[in-house]
Amino acid sequence: MHAVMILFISFSVVLNHLGIKTKQSVDHSIKNSCINLSDSELRSSAINLKSSIVEKKDGLPEYCKITGTILPSIGFEARYPTANWNKKYFQAGCGGFCGVVLPDKKTRSNSINHALKKGYATITADSGHQSPHIGDASWAKNNLEAQEIYAHENLPLTYNFGQYLVNVIYNQNTTFSYFSGCSNGGRMGAIAAQRYPELFDGIISGCPIVNLSMNGGVFGAWVLQSMTRKDGSLKINHEFTSKLRLLEDNALYECDYIDGNKDGIIAEPENCKLTLEKINSCSQTDTEDCLTPEELSVVKKWYKGPTDNKGRQLFPGMPPGSERYWGYWYLGTNKSPGPGTLLADGYGKYLAYPTINDDFNALTFDFSHDVNTLNERGDIYNALDPNLEKFKKSGGKMIMWHGSADPLVIPKQSMNYYVSVVDKMGSYQKVDSFFRLYMAPGLGHCWEKPANAPDTLNMLEALENWVELNKAPDVIVATQYDENEIAVRTAQLRPYPLKPTY
Repeated sequence: MHAVMILFISFSVVLNHLGIKTKQSVDHSIKNSCINLSDSELRSSAINLKSSIVEKKDGLPEYCKITGTILPSIGFEARYPTANWNKKYFQAGCGGFCGVVLPDKKTRSNSINHALKKGYATITADSGHQSPHIGDASWAKNNLEAQEIYAHENLPLTYNFGQYLVNVIYNQNTTFSYFSGCSNGGRMGAIAAQRYPELFDGIISGCPIVNLSMNGGVFGAWVLQSMTRKDGSLKINHEFTSKLRLLEDNALYECDYIDGNKDGIIAEPENCKLTLEKINSCSQTDTEDCLTPEELSVVKKWYKGPTDNKGRQLFPGMPPGSERYWGYWYLGTNKSPGPGTLLADGYGKYLAYPTINDDFNALTFDFSHDVNTLNERGDIYNALDPNLEKFKKSGGKMIMWHGSADPLVIPKQSMNYYVSVVDKMGSYQKVDSFFRLYMAPGLGHCWEKPANAPDTLNMLEALENWVELNKAPDVIVATQYDENEIAVRTAQLRPYPLKPTY
């Protein structure tokens, strides 16, 4: 056995001398490239670089961990496998106003570990600024450069550096490059297809806030005003969570049947017109089986969505069936507000104008006179360009998906955007060859809370098959699991405007 080992080592030395690398020498070279990374030429494009080898654990392969700042200001973490690299690149988006690097995010929303497990070279970044949490937008105060990087420039800057890392670590080029993001990350995916059509072979754009100025600024202000009294106290707060089941049951009662199937899922919330007639009004005692007149007024406004003083609809309201998610996103306290309520002041005060607007207050926003000024710089952030001809010509493929019960990033905007692309490019057939939208009934925002519906989706596998095998995703299967991880229901999601089947 000892003699055989000596023979193998000698043979490896000969192969290396001839320029023929064995798997063992390749792995060793990758590790050396990782460990010596800070001494490379990367200093011209990044600073504060640190690299190390992270051992295999928790289902993740051994990988080269690289952190630092991509110039001028993008914090990042890259995780490149030291063995069995699949020769592909995966870049993740970030949610909200970004500002935080989250490489170990548990869901597939703006995360990288699920791709790392498949052998991808992966990278995630903070979109060009650092914040305590993704609901903070104060970093944008009078900072046009940071605003532009957040809006779109972070995409090519991160991509170019990530690809450069691939060349340094593996001494090879990638065969395919993918982007995946949800919420603001979904907006980033749509921006990539619209403004940087040659970067990615495949894009997953989940629950995209394509109309950030309206969803974040106008809808956000509407939600905040609806739930706040003149003295600043909240009409509904975290205690209202106990009544959400009452609203959900009512929505199912009124709208579950619309698609012809009474299955506990509202498949077409956009066609549901709630009356709320079955909701009991609290008379003298406030209990969990009734709503006070004040609470009912808030609920009606949330369902309705923002209007001007002439009753004209400015933006859609929260979809029926989304009630179970309201608590997480909106029902906080004055001291600890729900993350969804931070969008309004964040966008309006720090992003909507070239310099900070100290006079802006979402609680005094005028829906009849202030909308246009709030949208003046919307083109910087919004991902509404329907002309995807260059993305199509580049060979790119994009899967956009949206939870039909998303109360934060209103799903109707994804449907409207898809229709605008069809109108621009001529037909559903032309668009379906490279861009498809999937509506996922019962799902909320970006997998952040389990749905009472099939909510586990493998969008990356569907995209890989489309890009690499030219196998179009006519059906994407969604699965619902119980607490014991046993599959209890599946859904076949079909390209919009087709409906899913269960």
